[in-house]
Amino acid sequence: MVAKMYGYLNRWYQVILLATGIGLFPARAQLFGSSPKKDVELGGEVAQEVEQQLGLYTSAPEAVAYLSAVGGRLAVAANDSRWKFSFHILDQEEPNAFAIPGGGIYVSRGLLGLINSEDELAGVLAHEIAHVTERHSAKQQRKGFLPGLLSVPGNVVGMVSPGLGAVINAPVDAAGGAWVSHYSRGQEKDADRIGIRTAAETGYNGEALAEVLERMEAVVNSQSAEKRKSSIFDSHPMTETRLTDIRKRAAGLKRGSDQPLAMDKASLLAKFDGIWWEDNPEQGVFRGGRFVQPAVGFGIDLPQGWTNRNTPMYVISIEPARNALELLSIADLAEDPEVLGKKFIAQMRKNGRIEPISAEKITVGEFPAFVARYQEKSAREEAYLDMTWVTINKNSFQMMSYGPEKYREMMRASVATLRPLSDQERGEVTAKRLRVVMSPGGENLFAVGKRTGNVWSAEFTGLVNDLKPDTELSQGQLVKIAREEGWGVHPHSQ
Repeated sequence: MVAKMYGYLNRWYQVILLATGIGLFPARAQLFGSSPKKDVELGGEVAQEVEQQLGLYTSAPEAVAYLSAVGGRLAVAANDSRWKFSFHILDQEEPNAFAIPGGGIYVSRGLLGLINSEDELAGVLAHEIAHVTERHSAKQQRKGFLPGLLSVPGNVVGMVSPGLGAVINAPVDAAGGAWVSHYSRGQEKDADRIGIRTAAETGYNGEALAEVLERMEAVVNSQSAEKRKSSIFDSHPMTETRLTDIRKRAAGLKRGSDQPLAMDKASLLAKFDGIWWEDNPEQGVFRGGRFVQPAVGFGIDLPQGWTNRNTPMYVISIEPARNALELLSIADLAEDPEVLGKKFIAQMRKNGRIEPISAEKITVGEFPAFVARYQEKSAREEAYLDMTWVTINKNSFQMMSYGPEKYREMMRASVATLRPLSDQERGEVTAKRLRVVMSPGGENLFAVGKRTGNVWSAEFTGLVNDLKPDTELSQGQLVKIAREEGWGVHPHSQ
């Protein structure tokens, strides 16, 4: 059946994307350049793709500024003017860090929650800077960054505009999981060696890289098999030899005299206090088969049992055998649904000479809507495309439903549930925030959890803080925990 779906997609994808205006990136058959200058130019395309697929975390400006300051200091020490370094927090729950050609460095908010010293952060950033200066990213194959979801054939991918095509081809099973950079052992060893040296020249303890890598792997190993699939360690297991080499090399390096930007652990942890842990409700969350977006103020019930994924641009729901999909986005312009629909029909006619089998005004709940329906008869099993536009309050929503006849009613029923959230529903959306709490002394992590409402187990809290669960804490000792909080609570209010 998947092969049949490819037949449907062959005819439709390019025309749909042109008609909707989704995805405006140029083709990237020559994605990575043959020179540093070309790497910088083409790295900009990858940066756009990262932002569209995974998104940047901008809700913690102090953490963003701190990351850029530490990274900037290391970039100066690297002393390589060919690159335009920039440092970003990725809106991703998995602990992850990667570099793209030209100098873009990304660290996930999930990794920031595991950092316990500036030395550790510097070790991670210096390692990624080394991947850039050695052009490791530019030497990789494109597939190392974008494993396929639907495994759409090459001739289809060639037609798909990467804006949506890259999202559809991203790993839904990972649901926003790590972009794994498949470096060779030699490249990783070189990045360790060069990164440790850069960190030491800037005054940092290079051994801290080994510490944070160990912690990352311990946290990943404590998670489910599904989450481990999307981690950087799934393809790059940590080895004792690598950790030993990092520590041995670091011990032999002379450190510079620069002082840390965060003068103590309290000021370091304060920069990360309030970061979302796991789901970021500001971007919307799944609650079973329901998707709710409290910031924009809408909700929708997606087909039961389908695989769901949320990206900065789209909410995607895919039938388990990958024979049908729904895709929801907010239209660029808040226009009358009929106006948006007729523009789409005109574009489909112009770009693909394709006419709808029907087009009509409808209502979704109490809200005006317009639907254009298309039929594909060239394959053995007919497929249908329904494009629906709905205006709710100040937003115009665009829903694409695609698949064989047997899924049509299920998808129509899903579209019919699109609705605004009540104030009560928005207020009921909660998620986990990273919090830093101070111990009065004389308690262990079990007691801390009970006293503070920590949703982590004492064992996991110990992993994140490099403590044993039964360790007696001293007065004033800081501990990272996670607490369930309303999405509208200010990140620095506790």
